[in-house]
Amino acid sequence: MGRRLSGQGHGMTGAGWSILGTLSRLRGPWRGRQFGDPGRPRAISPRLTAAEAEALRVRLTPVLARLTAERAAIFRRAETELRLKTGVAALAGLGLGWTMGGLPGALGLAALAAVFAVLLLAGRVQEAPRSIAKHVILNKMGQMLYGLSSVAPGARAQALPLGRIDGWRLFGPVHTVTIDDRLEGLRDGQRVAVSRVGLQFGTAGNRSTENGAGLCFVLTEITAPEAPDDLSGALTVVVAEDAPAQARAAPGLTHGLSVSQTGDAAFDARYRVYGDAEVLGPAARAAFAGIEALARADRTATREVAPGSGLRPWVVIRPGRLVVLTPLALFDGALEPPLLPQPLLAEALIPAFASDLASLNDHLTVALTLMKGLSR
Repeated sequence: MGRRLSGQGHGMTGAGWSILGTLSRLRGPWRGRQFGDPGRPRAISPRLTAAEAEALRVRLTPVLARLTAERAAIFRRAETELRLKTGVAALAGLGLGWTMGGLPGALGLAALAAVFAVLLLAGRVQEAPRSIAKHVILNKMGQMLYGLSSVAPGARAQALPLGRIDGWRLFGPVHTVTIDDRLEGLRDGQRVAVSRVGLQFGTAGNRSTENGAGLCFVLTEITAPEAPDDLSGALTVVVAEDAPAQARAAPGLTHGLSVSQTGDAAFDARYRVYGDAEVLGPAARAAFAGIEALARADRTATREVAPGSGLRPWVVIRPGRLVVLTPLALFDGALEPPLLPQPLLAEALIPAFASDLASLNDHLTVALTLMKGLSR
């Protein structure tokens, strides 16, 4: 596909060299990509009608113009600050290097200090404008296309607290939760949410030993109006047999849940069910095929494979509640706004974000089918 999400590298501030502008062109037009191998993003398949595309263009064009102006102001301030701090770092490196090894060492250390400062500060500068722009675009388009509202970045941790994740009784200790996107709304009279979530495992005392041991998911949550607030009742946890060994065993070893059989040999060969298996009647078991069709993470959860051939989903079922976690190969955001200083252009962003939203809506649709098939 290779389509850029912005103009052809032109900055917001006109001609002239800039640190952020150079880095944004080197790093590419988005922080991540639609999940896939670096440099090979998924093809855009927005599934928009002409009327939908035009309505989105009319609604988003002034919003994107406002965001672009705000980003231009942020860029100017950030570029000035970045040049100042880079210069200070270079001078500090020059002074330290001179005391250690004369002019050659001083120049080398100054250069290293400047590069380190740029790499350290530039990412921080980019993150807030990227996150805000993505939230605004997802919110406007999500509401128009699917009746879903984007949760603001600062409110996502409260919307999905660590205590709720622990209550799924799926994993061992989780020490860090990263929520890159979260959309919420009503569907079929039920509260629904779909998120991209990254989890890092381990306790506060052994985080360093768990580096790289995280997992990433598209997380879908459905809550019926009659769902009780008390979560101490019946529980069913479904873990795919192709999940990592530690993850397969955690509901039993960590949380004391017992394995039960559905009586469906083909299903029981693919999934390990903990707790009450009676809720997984024929309709519910059949609904897993729709979720499996969206699975794209390979067994290492580091690379994408063809849809339907990836790691199978994990599911948590309580009375009136359903949680579906579909593993992701990478957690780097899906289609993204371009980095500073590039402008936000409706003709590029609308198809890209429509494609991304359609993918999230697919996950929500198949989860709703499973919810309807549950026996309790």
